[in-house]
Amino acid sequence: MSRLSYFVFILISIVVWSEAEREYIGDKLVSLEPLNNEHIKYLQDLEINGSLDFWTEIITATKPIDVRIKKSEFDQYASEFKQRSLPFRVIVDDVQAAIDDEKQQIDQENLKRQLKSRFLGQPKADIVGTYASYDEMVAYLADKAQADSQHITVVDIGQTYENRRIQGISIKFNPAATRNIWIDCGIHAREWITPAACIWMVDKLIDEYNKNDATVTSLLNYWNVYIAPSLNPDGYQYSRTTSRLWRKSRARGTTGSCYGVDLNRNYPRRWMTGGASSSECSDTYAGRSAGSEPETKGVINFLQSKIGTWDMYMSFHSYGQWWFTPYGYDTSLPANYNSQYAKAQIGANAIKSVNSGRTYAIGSVAQLLYIASGSTIDWAYDDLKIPFANTVELPPISASPGFVLPPSEAPGVCHETYVGMKAFLAAIKQELQSSMSG
Repeated sequence: MSRLSYFVFILISIVVWSEAEREYIGDKLVSLEPLNNEHIKYLQDLEINGSLDFWTEIITATKPIDVRIKKSEFDQYASEFKQRSLPFRVIVDDVQAAIDDEKQQIDQENLKRQLKSRFLGQPKADIVGTYASYDEMVAYLADKAQADSQHITVVDIGQTYENRRIQGISIKFNPAATRNIWIDCGIHAREWITPAACIWMVDKLIDEYNKNDATVTSLLNYWNVYIAPSLNPDGYQYSRTTSRLWRKSRARGTTGSCYGVDLNRNYPRRWMTGGASSSECSDTYAGRSAGSEPETKGVINFLQSKIGTWDMYMSFHSYGQWWFTPYGYDTSLPANYNSQYAKAQIGANAIKSVNSGRTYAIGSVAQLLYIASGSTIDWAYDDLKIPFANTVELPPISASPGFVLPPSEAPGVCHETYVGMKAFLAAIKQELQSSMSG
């Protein structure tokens, strides 16, 4: 195929892309500003029994809450808010328009990447810093392992409800290293920036080690690194093809009318003791029982197979610019909270040194935000005894653009996050080595 023919082929494929169902036409993103406990109780009831899509959690009075309201229901809810003297403002008038803009930008960037790879004679387009498909991510990990099979291996973590393999990568440059760290992304399907951040970390860790970067060489000579770019491949694929704002897995409920489990409420640490739902239709549905989902079981089995060797567990989410420590299940703090806080502050400061506009709030999930039981980091800290177990909510900080972060911003967010992680890990390593020598 000639270069001109190839260009025409790619252009046509972009123009006539098969549209997913455009289900968000006219939906509005609204900021609610509860003033009192009566407003909070009303919104909590709506979260369980209503049809609002809560983009941020209900915290306390005076803390704004971002919700998506269907076009057909906006007048009804607006009337209710006014009757209850609940202040609100529309911050995105048409959610589908924002999603369409994102899709257009992704297609344009894909075209550029495809053309660049073609003209450079490369077999595949580069996916680093992009919102890649799960299949592209899996192929990328396989390519990395094939390029350096002595140090890099694709690891099988488990199988999803729809029979996809959950795959990650292990990076082991020092055969004498016995300690491990874990990083995961994409447990919530619509948080597209997080798989991109994990792929970026895989790429930069390997590249900078091979280029003798002093910090990365020190880290990777001390630890074996395990990174899983997507713990929810089914939900991620569904969000890319059918419903952009889908959050959960794709397990079919008992009635057949509702789908999915919030995998970050399904872990067996204080399961269903608060901040989770027993309703199959809820976005925070915790599943039939603790650890019931195949995706959860895969992660549990994999990490338990190396129990006692883990020094750090990190799970990336979006959005909000939060750096969380345990606990989510209640407002108590972990025994080493001060140490975890100090290391998180180092990571957050490193991010701010790259982007002065990034300010991360640091603290425990329950004290800083809300009760959320059955989460990954509470399980990692309590059950696996991993001393540093954190969740980072990546940018943006506001609902506009919220989950629909423009793809043009992805490389910058990935880069600053990687810089923060390097500083965070270096601080952890220094403490662990000091405690061993002391």
